[in-house]
Amino acid sequence: MSEAGAWLHATAVLVAEGAVVIRGASGAGKSQLALALMAEARRRGLFARLIGDDRVAVSAAGARAIVRGHPSIGGWIEERGSGILPEIPEAEGLVRCVVDLVDDPPRLPEGEASSVLLKGVAVPGFALWTGCAPQEGARRVLAFLNWV
Repeated sequence: MSEAGAWLHATAVLVAEGAVVIRGASGAGKSQLALALMAEARRRGLFARLIGDDRVAVSAAGARAIVRGHPSIGGWIEERGSGILPEIPEAEGLVRCVVDLVDDPPRLPEGEASSVLLKGVAVPGFALWTGCAPQEGARRVLAFLNWV
């Protein structure tokens, strides 16, 4: 997948059997949330691996969305203040949810998960405040995965 526009500015992590795609503006905390999510998932005994940091591609396979990391930066994730860190990469994953890091999330989220379209595939998703501490964000993502 190398055509222009195919790569998203996002980070993706495989947690257990499903991928979490984290979207947000540059500097919003995508990598920090991904690192915290992997650490918290592993602490709970779950499998967790980086699929891609900063650039990922999504494709549709039937009614499922598949996310892959960019081959030139696979296995690397940026930790602000520490630099670029190595992580054992996972080649791809079935997208289970999308987390959008936003400056102003809804005050009272709706009772049901919202749907995000990725390559025409509806995927559960939710907004997370960019000011949320990464560890708290990781706990919220894992709770959301248990809920959907």
